[in-house]
Amino acid sequence: MQYIGKLNKKHIGKYFEKIITNEIVLTDERKLHIYEFHYKDYNEIMHNIKKTILKPNLVIEDIKNKDTLFYVKKLKQNNLNIVIKLATVNSREHPKNSVMTAWIIRDSNLKKIKERNIIIYKYE
Repeated sequence: MQYIGKLNKKHIGKYFEKIITNEIVLTDERKLHIYEFHYKDYNEIMHNIKKTILKPNLVIEDIKNKDTLFYVKKLKQNNLNIVIKLATVNSREHPKNSVMTAWIIRDSNLKKIKERNIIIYKYE
């Protein structure tokens, strides 16, 4: 398990009151998942994962999945989208806030994500 850092209260708004820890981790199993499904972008994802979580450009609430957020960081050509499952009092199966997956998305895909979900933090 890889320790990534701590979630910032201003990035997650109302969720800060729900989480049972502010630590965020990347498990070996999820790291393997990212490698297997996004191998072309794996090195870029791993290089930018910590800075995306600590200093995102956007944090978006995933309306389809409870207690799940998208952390988005603008890269040179595209965007890095990291999906984080929050450890809340309602989720015993996730004792830590966990990176579930991550992938590179184009601006057009980010626009669709923003339209279909709720932005809870935007870097100004």
